[in-house]
Amino acid sequence: MSIPVALGLDIGGTWTRALVVDVAAGRRLGASRRAGANPTTHGVESATVHIAAAVTDALSEAGVSAEEVSACVIGMAGASKLAGDPAAARAFDELWRSIGLRCPVEIVADVTTAFVAGTPEPDGTILLAGTGAIAATMQDRRPAGIYGGHGWLLGDEGSGFWIGRQAARAVLAALDEGAPLAGLTAAVAAEVVPEYECTDTAKLTRAAGADFGLSEGRRLVATVIAAVNGRPPVQLAALVPLVFAAAEDGDRDASLILHEAADLLVGTLGRARSVHAAQGARAAEDASAPIVLAGGVLAPGSLVHRLVHAAVTEAWPKATVTAGVDGAAAAAWLAAHHLLGDRPDSAALHARLLPAADGSEAAAASGPPQTLATDAAETG
Repeated sequence: MSIPVALGLDIGGTWTRALVVDVAAGRRLGASRRAGANPTTHGVESATVHIAAAVTDALSEAGVSAEEVSACVIGMAGASKLAGDPAAARAFDELWRSIGLRCPVEIVADVTTAFVAGTPEPDGTILLAGTGAIAATMQDRRPAGIYGGHGWLLGDEGSGFWIGRQAARAVLAALDEGAPLAGLTAAVAAEVVPEYECTDTAKLTRAAGADFGLSEGRRLVATVIAAVNGRPPVQLAALVPLVFAAAEDGDRDASLILHEAADLLVGTLGRARSVHAAQGARAAEDASAPIVLAGGVLAPGSLVHRLVHAAVTEAWPKATVTAGVDGAAAAAWLAAHHLLGDRPDSAALHARLLPAADGSEAAAASGPPQTLATDAAETG
């Protein structure tokens, strides 16, 4: 095959996506999706297995051999694992050789591919909210300044973890007040302790065992707390789809949680822009520089996306606000950009690979997100 071929990968904790593109024609040749391969979350050995499978599947569908790939870019949640762990970096170097890639392989933080998924411009700002939350000022398609992203224990306000924790707290607050579980609180309690198939406190506490002198409500509180504490903390982000669904059904608790999440995310973005504007960062100084919203919490069509989009367009009316949805296509475009440079056909290729960057098409098609696609707690 004589055509230039680019390979892009979007590697997160939930999914690993690969895309092979024909650079000259701007065509998608082959794509695949495998399990998540964030090396920090899943370990290096598991990560390399899933990445190799994703690349092999995409190349097979494209009818292209690894040796024919001209450029490769990988956006990875957990890229910092490779920077701080020489053994992990060597394992990934060996992975590219075992796959058969002969071209240079560039690994960038997932915040970079999320930004590029929303705009072909080199400078701007991104707000990324998935399991975690982070804002970054971008220069030359690299993070020049980062605000947030401190992880579930110290920050990530408005993130998927934060939303899930607030939902679990809503259950405990209802039980403390002796209120019946309904809507969001009933759905969350059933998810956290599914053996109780909750509709009321009595059913939820039926299998709780000895009462230890506690009322049924307090026994359930203890059961919910034990169930949440028995899982990795970031798994609270798995409750986000329940919160979105309940909010769409008019649940007051869910709506309040998502409105507060949106306010916190806009605050994180505002602090990032103001901090780096004060430092003279050109992307923050330019009020018309694009703003990209990305991550599962900010998926087009979700209530949080609608709230944040409205607040951002009001606060920065000169900026174009877009959605960063397809990280694999963004990585493939970055790889192609290495071959094309800043030529007009490079921008045209972006439009072909990422036609819904403004979020309009994606919003119409997707509705509220069902999973978190971006693990922003670990942004590399």
